[in-house]
Amino acid sequence: MFMLQPRSSWAQNRGDLLASGVEVIDDYHYSNAFSNNRNFRVFLPPSYRKDSEKRYPVIYFFHGWAQRYFGSMGSGYSNYDFGDDNDGDNIEKFVSENDVIIVKVDGLNQFKVEPINLSPYNVSLVSTFRQFPEYFKEFVGYIDAHYRTIPDRTHRGISGLSMGGFMTFWLSAKLPDWVSAAGNFCGSSEFSAGPLDFPVRYAHADMYDNFKAISMRMHNGNSDRLRFYHEDMNRYLMNAVPHYQFKQYEASHITCGMGDMFAFMMQAFKTPLPLPEKWDYIDIYPYFEVWDYKIETSRNRSGYTVLRDVIKDGFYLAVRNFLPDGELMPNVDVQVLTAPIYEINTEYRVTDIDLRTKGSKQYSVQSDASGRLKLALNGSEHQIGIGIAPSMANLSMTNFKIENLDWAESGKVVEFSMNVLNKGFAIAENVIAEISAVSEGLDIVSGQGKIKDLKPQEEEKVNGLFKVRNNRMGYDIAKFQVDFTDDSGASWQEEFEILFKDPVDKITNFVIADGKEFTIVKEAVDSVSMVVGVGNGDGIANPGETIVLLIEEGGKYLRTDAYTTNKYINSGNVSIRIADPWQNYDHIGGSVKYTMPVLDSETPEGEEIPFYVEYWTPGSISGQHIIHKGKVNVEVSGKDQTIPQVEWVQVLNDDLIEARVYDGASVTGVMLTFSPNEEKSTLKHVNWDETPPAFSIELKDDGQGGDAVKDDGVYSARISGKPTYFYDLSFEVRDSLGNKGKHQAGEPVFLKETRWR
Repeated sequence: MFMLQPRSSWAQNRGDLLASGVEVIDDYHYSNAFSNNRNFRVFLPPSYRKDSEKRYPVIYFFHGWAQRYFGSMGSGYSNYDFGDDNDGDNIEKFVSENDVIIVKVDGLNQFKVEPINLSPYNVSLVSTFRQFPEYFKEFVGYIDAHYRTIPDRTHRGISGLSMGGFMTFWLSAKLPDWVSAAGNFCGSSEFSAGPLDFPVRYAHADMYDNFKAISMRMHNGNSDRLRFYHEDMNRYLMNAVPHYQFKQYEASHITCGMGDMFAFMMQAFKTPLPLPEKWDYIDIYPYFEVWDYKIETSRNRSGYTVLRDVIKDGFYLAVRNFLPDGELMPNVDVQVLTAPIYEINTEYRVTDIDLRTKGSKQYSVQSDASGRLKLALNGSEHQIGIGIAPSMANLSMTNFKIENLDWAESGKVVEFSMNVLNKGFAIAENVIAEISAVSEGLDIVSGQGKIKDLKPQEEEKVNGLFKVRNNRMGYDIAKFQVDFTDDSGASWQEEFEILFKDPVDKITNFVIADGKEFTIVKEAVDSVSMVVGVGNGDGIANPGETIVLLIEEGGKYLRTDAYTTNKYINSGNVSIRIADPWQNYDHIGGSVKYTMPVLDSETPEGEEIPFYVEYWTPGSISGQHIIHKGKVNVEVSGKDQTIPQVEWVQVLNDDLIEARVYDGASVTGVMLTFSPNEEKSTLKHVNWDETPPAFSIELKDDGQGGDAVKDDGVYSARISGKPTYFYDLSFEVRDSLGNKGKHQAGEPVFLKETRWR
């Protein structure tokens, strides 16, 4: 029997075996992921040394922000380990009474040579490339190899306090195929997370698709400073995740109800949720592995890869800049390596339907010796069908549209249409679509529709409208299931969601920001004078403008998150949503989101566009915030006189320049001038005999000459024969209506070695 000897002086002084029979081991191991030694603490139950054959489930515990695995970096933060400090509700007590191993993880991610950053686990803006999810998998492997664990996901759970609580939900969403239970004590509801160079403002409420196979529970205290943000998160998770539980205790920001939490996790080990036959998943990293699928993208900007309805017969994939309906990224390459679920060395037919362009193609792919398929896609919106000829039809819902209301409103009958796609290889005859309720409190008023025939690669609208009513109030994610059948007797099922909104009153104290300076509330308590929106600044919504709806309070203005289904808003793959973190208010909680709708140039004169808006105001105590909701009607008038806008620009592989350009009309010209920045180049020790000359190139969106995808709004060009140097960028842009002007990029770009190409 292998016995890991304690190495810390604490454990030696206290002794290996506590009076309760629990053995505590402090040790370290070398991590290849972090390239250093990592500390950990292990709690072994009394039976561990008595029964050398018995194996145990494992609960991993993550400490809080400024702590270490043994609690030495913060007073009072070892309360949850031993004794009476936490009223006896601690790890030792639970392990003494249950056959479980609990392991405390050290989340420190700080090298001596790096700037001080107390944020553990890489969940904030850290000065390192090291990522904790990779370390966790490595660490689990180490624990499984050196202790008698039950080494599978159904007997592995994670838990944590505060930042460790955030980590618990974040890691369980990132690695649902590694853990089966997650217990969150007082964790933040959102934080910056993800790749070092392009993190996202990550919110658990956005990631509920990842939790389908995870038993989840959250505890907080009635005086916890984060409790108000927990209420926001719970509103989503309680509706979207049926196996999510929440309990509040008479406590502050501590591990309240630790014994209850661990008991919940032990029950989850005994009755684990079934593995999903059809799974959904979202990831913020450009490459990842989940459920034995491997996804690699060329994305080098913040965003999300979305997978839905993944089964052997195919899947849905999209890459977006934010959830749920952010801009698609068709210029991003995507490589999908499937799990080994196919016949080996066999030819399969693939149907790839781009829902953005409505284009489709079919091709053959050979499975490898392990039964995997390798598919090459892009970051657009895809429905993928996979089969062997002769094969059957394969039906999937592509979208639905509300027909009788501006948006789905609780308490009212909502009528919506549905489109169905055949991504299979045979005709589907006499298709019947029938919906049923998954969430509670839903009435199906009219739940069936028909399509006569649906050919391969064909998309059709179901005849007739579906009618439903949500009887619950509160910002509510309502889940439905749709079943498709045809004359062959085949059937297909998938879930979809409708976001219901409560009835709201009209807001009259609003202004339209369209390129005018306002004093804007920022980060809850600060204010800043800045130009808001894009347009002529007259406060009237004109076609082609990018507007922000502002609410006036006390001489200051609050930006709003504005939602509409109007067809003249955000056409052409434009969707701008920005997070305003409230860290200056309470340093840790959440962020308010605001949107910048773009008005299509074809918006008719007098068109009245309804928006459902939300905005936040601080409450009377730290962490409290009031979410205001209402309806704003915006009348559009005038003509489009707004020039195209440049959202971002980047240099790839030293010789490819890309810029995201959008407009209410068609963009007809993008000319980019590179002006050498001698000062920046000198500071960075870029030596050249003389300052190189300025030069100009035309960027195009034609799918040629380095441009990845035609008509996706990303304009590109190859650069050659230019010296290594820093350059300032200025754009000359024009649209189909004759609007033209200039933009100056904020930061210079660095070109390297293009003179050799």
